[in-house]
Amino acid sequence: MKRKQVYILLGVALALAIVGTIFQIVRSSGWKGQSTDLEPFAKLPVNSIAKLVVKSSKGTVTLQKTNDIWTVTERNGYPADFSKIRDLIRSLWEFKVVRQLEVGPSQFGRLHILAPGQGDQSGIELDMIDANGNPVKTLIFGKAQAGQDEESEEGPNGRFVYDPSEKDKVYLGTETFFTVDASPQNWIDKDFIKPEAINEVTRSPGPDGLGWKISRKDQKSDWELADAKPGETLNNEVVDSLSSFSPSVDDVKPGDAPDSETGLKQPLKVDLTTFEGFKYNLEIGGSGPQQSHYLRFKVSADLPAARTANPKESADDKKKNDDEFNKQQDILKTKLATEEKLQKWVFEVPDDSLEALLKARKDILKAPVLPSPSPAANAGTPQKPLVPLPLAPVPNPTVSPAAPVASPSPEASPTPETTPTPEALPSGSPSPSASPGA
Repeated sequence: MKRKQVYILLGVALALAIVGTIFQIVRSSGWKGQSTDLEPFAKLPVNSIAKLVVKSSKGTVTLQKTNDIWTVTERNGYPADFSKIRDLIRSLWEFKVVRQLEVGPSQFGRLHILAPGQGDQSGIELDMIDANGNPVKTLIFGKAQAGQDEESEEGPNGRFVYDPSEKDKVYLGTETFFTVDASPQNWIDKDFIKPEAINEVTRSPGPDGLGWKISRKDQKSDWELADAKPGETLNNEVVDSLSSFSPSVDDVKPGDAPDSETGLKQPLKVDLTTFEGFKYNLEIGGSGPQQSHYLRFKVSADLPAARTANPKESADDKKKNDDEFNKQQDILKTKLATEEKLQKWVFEVPDDSLEALLKARKDILKAPVLPSPSPAANAGTPQKPLVPLPLAPVPNPTVSPAAPVASPSPEASPTPETTPTPEALPSGSPSPSASPGA
């Protein structure tokens, strides 16, 4: 390459660099930022927060602390996921700013920090309120930052957070705050009933008119079908999931929700009992959104008041076993009290949690195996013989061409000496009436 060409290329590269620099300066007008290790919410009075209101252009959810329990107002006071609320407040308290930006209102849309309801570029607003109804802090969560290059204009992964009390000041941190959502169903406590050690399942008749009942002797045994009819064999692979049945929850409705919405006017009833003495009466209604069914339940438990001690136990062993028994009973009593509180709601349960319970009787059975016919079973049944085709015509002087007659007269019938009786035929031989010429 000639020296002149090299100079030309260097000149072009320098010109492009200058143009790029000018473009960045113009583009960054009103968009000044600097790296920082600021913790703007470190003094947030987190212990005084008793209410959270999350707003977006799609809806609102209110999380209220009542009697030390967080609830979801839009779900009739159903318990909220406390761990999710705790993690959110902690993330704010520990929030570290990697870049602080001075942004004019003209840039709010670009960062999606407009107040909810101001179009597609609005953010998600979080209002924190104390027990007396006084505002603690309001923040708007904007666009998530997916850039990996810390030297890029908008910095590393994280999310833009705008504090309206700090004019034109926007923070970018590494926390994405992906749990901040205005959908009530995403804040409910998903901890549901846990029958677990089930020993018996009774399903009421379905549309096919047939119900079923299965049980097992202990937790290591296979399930057995009660009142099995001839030819019915339980397919344990289908019902095996009931050994550790623990359904999940998508959403909840109030217990007085209309049956027209839940399909619980004529529910499918399922009774479960456990080795621990719990009994669950489930009512499964109609289909809900996103492949789910509506369900309500009642729970009770027959817990022993005392342990039956082994006469051969020593005093030390008896005390140890009694302590373990009492500890386990306390756990079961707490479980019962917790699940009893959930009885006044209707739940949207995913179909995959109820798959085995939704199956009809025929669908929990193994396919019947049809026996293959044996030669002995067909020995007494006349069969049409297979007549092999001759390789070449063979004359038969004893058979005249006029022998095959549709209705032969008695005089024309063969004599008994030449025609064997059916009793004389060997097993498997064709009867005279089944001969090809008959």
